[in-house]
Amino acid sequence: MRIEKNGKQWFKEVFDQNYTYILNYLFYLSGDTELSEDLVQDVFLQLWEKRDEVKQETLRPYLFTIARNSFLKNKRRQKYDMKFRSNYFERTENESPEFILEMKEFDKKLQGAISDLPEKSRVVFLMNRMDEMTYREIAENLGVGVKAVEKQMSRALAILRKKLEKNI
Repeated sequence: MRIEKNGKQWFKEVFDQNYTYILNYLFYLSGDTELSEDLVQDVFLQLWEKRDEVKQETLRPYLFTIARNSFLKNKRRQKYDMKFRSNYFERTENESPEFILEMKEFDKKLQGAISDLPEKSRVVFLMNRMDEMTYREIAENLGVGVKAVEKQMSRALAILRKKLEKNI
């Protein structure tokens, strides 16, 4: 598909196909829903402004590059510390208070361990485990090779295993 200067239909299709991926990627980097939503708007604004320069073949990696650069720019400007929010475990009538407490403590340790991962490993891990993306899909989205994704995933799992074994 050729990108037209006023290609509103093209832009809508690109937006619809990529918005969730870019939003999740930014959330994985920042840990902040509102910041991710603000940055994803910036990403698509930049795409619109540079639509004549973008090649269709490299569109998705280009979007991820814009997203990463927007996040880093924001991080430098505000010295933003990532905080994950735990909202995975809800109280039910069948769970004991002790179980709920243990699960919340484990979730807190897991979120801390994930946030301590090196950035590349953290992003690959979350894209695979949260978005259920294959290594090939992650590689295409990030513009890297499948072997690089495998290496980062292996690193993430080893670090998490080591950190969580200490706490269990």
